[in-house]
Formats: sequence, structure tokens, C-alpha cells
Amino acid sequence: MTYGDSHSERGGRSGGSARQRSSRGSRPISPQGSYHGPQGTRQRNLGGARRGSRGQGYPLKARNINFQSGRARRTDNWRLVILAAIAVMLLILVIVGVSSCVRGCSAEQGSSEVNSVDARVAAGVPEDLTREFSSELDRGEKLAQIAANASQYADQGLLELALAQPDAIDFVAAYPESDKTAQSYDDAVSAGTVPELYCWDSRWGAVDYAGRPLALTGSGPAALSMAYMAITGKGDRTPADIAKLVSDAGKTSEGSGMSGDFLTESLGDLGLTCTSTTSNADNLAQALDTGTYVLMEVSADTLTDSAHWVIVTGENDDGSVEVRDPTSPEAASHAWDPANLASFTTTLYVISAAEGSAE
Repeated sequence: MTYGDSHSERGGRSGGSARQRSSRGSRPISPQGSYHGPQGTRQRNLGGARRGSRGQGYPLKARNINFQSGRARRTDNWRLVILAAIAVMLLILVIVGVSSCVRGCSAEQGSSEVNSVDARVAAGVPEDLTREFSSELDRGEKLAQIAANASQYADQGLLELALAQPDAIDFVAAYPESDKTAQSYDDAVSAGTVPELYCWDSRWGAVDYAGRPLALTGSGPAALSMAYMAITGKGDRTPADIAKLVSDAGKTSEGSGMSGDFLTESLGDLGLTCTSTTSNADNLAQALDTGTYVLMEVSADTLTDSAHWVIVTGENDDGSVEVRDPTSPEAASHAWDPANLASFTTTLYVISAAEGSAE
């Protein structure tokens, strides 16, 4: 049968088949609308297929795909994280609250006990240690007082003294209210023993000397007063008394506060005598061997930052020497090599009792 006979015989149906031919001519389009892809590809039922057709495609409605499941899982995970964070925060708050309560209760229990020596120190601290704390606490309070009233000090050197020498803090704190007069020395004195005297002692430190408070300029008078007390065994010549003698003799100086000339020229009224010699280790040792005392005007930046007077009090068995420094307790805290000490000055002033003077 020819193509034309087939068309005439089937009528409209044949015409429909002709329209369904592919333009390629080799691959017919299925009436069911199924996809004829590469070999092995699974057929799908297209949207234009008739309901109930038996094509081998995979119908979409045959499988229920839940597109919301991934988002739901992520939301649940975030909720768990948030709940865990809240739980941790609550736990921390509970721990902090319990700790605060424990500390508070402990403080309340301990507050009933008071240190009988100094209430600023915790109860139960040994008495000797409590007193050490008390001393430092007092100094701290007075140093704060000095700082708050610094404008009341005409001489800035007093403020520097308080910072440099903790032992001077009491004196500096009381200085603005001082009457600037001297008091007697009532401590025990014995011949052959050199007392420790410091320029800032409240019994004479506020006296004016060489244009400033004796606490800043009185190393010479203080050193000579120590020699006088050790030689005579008397305490009637304090640094303030010596300072007046130096001032009256016109022998004050800008550097150390006292000229060495006063020692070689003006000690008769004190019952003392002085000889000067070149400063070296041999001369220093020889002077000390005779039982005398040696005054030295040491240069600045040696024992301290400033030039001042010290007294060499004796010699040890190993050849080292002992020093009393009226401006620095540290100088007396250890022995000194005589050659090193002698290098700090050019002249040694050897002080002894004058002939015929009563000791």
C-alpha cells in the first residue's frame, strides 16, 4: 500500500500520524509523550501525558519529597544551642552567687576578731610582725599627708628627703607645724661610743642653718656632735648647738654646710682639737689606730648624691672601717674598704680631746 492509499483509507487518524513525525525523520515521537533520551536513561511522564497512561516514566506524585526537612533540622539545632547556652549561663550565675555568699559569710565571721596591737592588721598576725606593718602603714599615711600639703613646704628639699629616706617621713610630716626651735638630747651617752645622730631628728632638724632647715644642711654639725659625745661622754652639744657655733664663726658653706676650717680653727670651746692630713688608706688606718675619730667631707655622687660630712668611727679586725653618715642610715649598714672610702675626699680631719681638757 502506498503512502497516499494509507492516508485516504484512515482519514483523519492518518493525518495525525503524519504531523507527529520528527523533522529528523529517524526518531518518531511517542504518542504518550515519553522522553526518549540516551540508552539507559529512565523515562519520565511529562505533564502533557494523559492520566492513567502506562508509559514507563517516573511520576512525580508517586514520591512525597519533603523540601522543608533540612530547614527544620537546622532550626532544631539552633534551638538546642540556645538552650545549652542559657543553661551554662544559669550555672555560672549559681556558682558566682554561692562564692559571694561564702566570702561574705567568712568576712562577717572574721570581722568579729580584731588585732589588739593594730586594728589595721588582720587578727592572728604575730605582735612583732604587726608592729612592722604598723610602722610601714604609718609612714604611708604620713607620706600621703605630705603629698597633700606639699604647697606648705617652702623648701622642696624636704619633700625630696621624705621620698629618699623613709626614716625622715615623720619629721617632714610634722615640719609645717614645728616651732623651728631645738630641744635637748636626753639619750644615754658614754665615752668611746659613737651615737647615731641624723640631720632630720625632730629635736633639731627644723632649726634654720646655712639658709635652710638643718635637716638638709646639718651633716657637718651632726658629724662633729657625734665625735664630741664619743670623746667627752657628754650629750650637751647637739647638732643644733654645733650649728650655732659654726654660724657664729662664719664657717658655713653652700656645699656640705660646714667649712673644714671650722674644725682646724674653732674647736677650743668644745675641748677638742683637730689635725688635718691627706686622705689615703694608710693615713686613715693610722688615725683610727690611735683611738681618735676621723671626719670626712665626701664628694657628691659617692656615698650619696650630695657632698656632705661623715664620721669614721673605727677599724675592724679585717682592716675594713665603720662609718656613721648623718644623712643616710645605709652607709652604716656595712663596713667599708679604707682605700675606697679615702678616695671620696682629699682631706682627713682627725678629731681628739684637747690637752688638759677634762673627759
